Formats: sequence, structure tokens, C-alpha cells
Amino acid sequence: MISAILLFMGLGSFGFTLLFIILPLAITIWALIDAIRSDFKKDINKLVWIIVIICFPFAGGILYYFLAPSQKAGF
Repeated sequence: MISAILLFMGLGSFGFTLLFIILPLAITIWALIDAIRSDFKKDINKLVWIIVIICFPFAGGILYYFLAPSQKAGF
């Protein structure tokens, strides 16, 4: 069904690759880099976020985007 929608939109296999491979990979890499470079209120939070992002790549990145800012130092 999704491939039919992407073909209808003119995206074809590139759209499929972008949607299901490149985008989740980019979100995961961004979250991992941001977690490593950021300072957190508690030091253990950094380790927990890195483990979550690595173990649950796409979902971990999404969770990090919404939940981590309140745990970072300076907020």
C-alpha cells in the first residue's frame, strides 16, 4: 500500500529508501551526537539516553527529541 502511494507521488524506490532507511538513520545519528555533546542535570542521564538511542534506534531518537530537553542542564 505504501509503495503504491509513493509510486503515485512519483517518488518510487527513492522515496521508499528515503522514508524507511535514510530518515530513521539521520534521526538516530543526530540524537546520538546530541546526547554525547550535551550536558545533563544528572550524569547518569547521558548514559541512559545513549543506551536507549543505540538499543532502539528510531524510537530512541524520537523519544530523545521530546523528553531529553527537560533533563539537560541549563533548562
